[in-house]
Amino acid sequence: SCLFCFVPLKYLIQFQYILSFVPQNEECLNLFRIAAKNHQHISRLAMSGCGIDRHLFCLYVVSKYLGVNSPFLQEVLSEPWCLSTSQTPIQQIELFDLVNHPEYVSIGGGFGPVADDGYGVSYIIVGDHLINFHISCKVSSPLTDAHRFGENISRAMLDIITLFNLDGKKA
Repeated sequence: SCLFCFVPLKYLIQFQYILSFVPQNEECLNLFRIAAKNHQHISRLAMSGCGIDRHLFCLYVVSKYLGVNSPFLQEVLSEPWCLSTSQTPIQQIELFDLVNHPEYVSIGGGFGPVADDGYGVSYIIVGDHLINFHISCKVSSPLTDAHRFGENISRAMLDIITLFNLDGKKA
């Protein structure tokens, strides 16, 4: 998994939403590119076993095997993970001609929340023109709303389109 906090992304978000986002602003585009480059770097690290949750899980398994009680693991593993994400594998997409048969497009699989006031989000990149999100949360929580979360994702995607000036033109 890829769990991280990234300062340039924070500045990008502040720049866009707090300081009134101006479309095609070069500084905003530069911050987005820096954030994307760092995200790719951290994702590669996570894929090679450097993600924090894998290390915590390994420590947990070893502590159980050895019968060791770890206050550190008890504390860190009891903290809620409010956002749980996963990408749906895309190998099966090549089996379908989605251009001529769009009825075969799937939203992908579900991914449930792991905290009572959290979200489970899975996504699937379907070819070059479609990304589907599957968002779930517990309706019993007054803090979560899957529709609102989806609307925020949609707005963010539209902001990215505007940022890169992708309104039907090639970037």
